[in-house]
Amino acid sequence: MKVQVKTLGCKVNQYEGQAIKEQFTSLGHTITGKKADLYIINTCTVTKTADKKSRKNILQAKKENPKAKIAVCGCLAELNKGYIKKTGVDYIITQKNKQNLINIILGDSSPYPLSKTPWKFKINNYPHKRAFVKIEDGCDNFCSFCKIPYLRPKPTSRKKEEIIDEIKRLSLNHHEIVLSGVNLNLYGKDLKPKNSLSNLTEDILNLNCLGRLRISSLQPLLIDNKLISLISHPKMCPHLHLSFQYGQNSILKAMNKKETVELYLERVEAIKKTYPKTAISCDIIIGFPGETEKTFQATIDFLKKVKPMRIHIFTFSPREKTPFAANNLIDKNTIKKRYVILNKLAKKFSFDYARLFLNQELTMIAEEKKNRYITGYTQNYIKVNLKDKIKDGSLARVKITKIDKNNRVFAQLTT
Repeated sequence: MKVQVKTLGCKVNQYEGQAIKEQFTSLGHTITGKKADLYIINTCTVTKTADKKSRKNILQAKKENPKAKIAVCGCLAELNKGYIKKTGVDYIITQKNKQNLINIILGDSSPYPLSKTPWKFKINNYPHKRAFVKIEDGCDNFCSFCKIPYLRPKPTSRKKEEIIDEIKRLSLNHHEIVLSGVNLNLYGKDLKPKNSLSNLTEDILNLNCLGRLRISSLQPLLIDNKLISLISHPKMCPHLHLSFQYGQNSILKAMNKKETVELYLERVEAIKKTYPKTAISCDIIIGFPGETEKTFQATIDFLKKVKPMRIHIFTFSPREKTPFAANNLIDKNTIKKRYVILNKLAKKFSFDYARLFLNQELTMIAEEKKNRYITGYTQNYIKVNLKDKIKDGSLARVKITKIDKNNRVFAQLTT
């Protein structure tokens, strides 16, 4: 059987999509990007845009092969079964039951045992040059803009031994491992005995097979001093993605965030004291109900202190189950103007950070060829363009030579 798996959304979803592919290939089925007998749409619903993309992929699958079976899984399938059912798909598999997708589709012919936890998923390879490893699922923060706690299980952690074994397998072909989870900071709190993200990170960094390690999104409130101290480890990527969301306390409170601007700044200061040129990337939401010119300016002022090397800008998107699902919305023109202002500032910060490394050596992973250049990310998350020919997926020492007006960073191999 030819199977097409289309995955949208976060690193955790990407990991789960890869695990689904490997389950089907292990049974002799073929994964394809073309016309298939079975389409699996692994959806995302974190924003309205994600909803639209997920629905578009369902309709595209039906159009590509009207006779094919279609399975829809992932976060959109958890609360939005009604709409999905109207599209006439064959299977709607909720996020909480995604790990049993192959059993639901293949029935008794599946050799995989049923499971109540997401840790049935395992991978042996990864389609990208940097491999994601899922170590945690679920979140109980209930931020007032987010529906994810209603979609995924309560916070649950993967056993350390399983994580280590998977990293050993993946490190044979991948120079970088990226630890991923819905709320990584919660790792280990449910285990017996309890563990922590910082302890797990230390154990991983001690693996001889490891190339380098990157940690995905973190909640500033729960970053402990031990984790900060590990930033200076030679195998640790000096890059942290912090979920700020905003830079003004009254809006943070309305978002049901447990942090304050002062705590954000204290954590960033501690991080940069340990490793001064640590790359800080972040998320910022604009257009949240209650936002004013004053609160927006406070966020600008906050970002000027932090100077993130990359800002993911989200416009507020009303979500089901949340307190702000449909009221007190800010007009679209105001949001567009603020987006332009913040985007311009983000580009400046990105340029300024890259300029710190002009004529300096960094290490990049060759990820893809684009417009006669090999592109890839350095350990501190600068995307570089290299004209020299190097092997796909290889690790290379490069010297930053130029940053153009579009913030593209160019480099050359060092001898």
